[in-house]
Amino acid sequence: MSAEIDDQGFVRTFGVVLGVLVILAVFFAIMANMVGGGSDEDAAGAEIAKKAVADRLAPIASVAVAGKGADDAAAAPAAPKSGADVVAMACAACHTSGVANAPKIGDNAAWQPRFDLGMDAMMNTALNGRGAMPPRGGNPALSDDEVKAAVVQMLKDSGIDPDAPAAAPAPVAEAPAAAAGPDLVKGEAVYKSSCFACHGMGIAGAPKLGDANAWSARIP
Repeated sequence: MSAEIDDQGFVRTFGVVLGVLVILAVFFAIMANMVGGGSDEDAAGAEIAKKAVADRLAPIASVAVAGKGADDAAAAPAAPKSGADVVAMACAACHTSGVANAPKIGDNAAWQPRFDLGMDAMMNTALNGRGAMPPRGGNPALSDDEVKAAVVQMLKDSGIDPDAPAAAPAPVAEAPAAAAGPDLVKGEAVYKSSCFACHGMGIAGAPKLGDANAWSARIP
């Protein structure tokens, strides 16, 4: 009887111990999973933070030198703007309304005197400015060719063809040749050979050489 009781006590104790072990195993499994998952999340967060710092420290631009790793696919330079485009963006504000005495587009009488000075003079004004007009219409990014295209466009819109050949200047009349002065040497020789006989002595009422009163009456 005593042995049977001991067996029952052993079985009961063994069952309790086994149950405790199972509970502990489940507990440790749950804890291990939680700790492992947290480590993965922490690692992912650290990686994201590291990338964010690297992005902030990265240079905002890079310089490519031709022939030394330059990007062959670099964007081609922008096509030059047309005269009409430049007029619309830089010139029309003043040359449409005539602000600050700017010649209005379409006013041939205002543009013709400026064109008569030559394209070089007009380009000098357009590129360097004059009075209230800023250089290059206020857009320093415009090239010389784009500025010239705008000037040509405004001239054409004002009835002036800058490509037409310039009219030949009127011929300048040649000044008449100066009349040759008297040959005093020859005159003196003629006087001595033909005139002296009478005008030297005043013969027959001839006015004498050196008599201003006698000669002045005979000069018209």
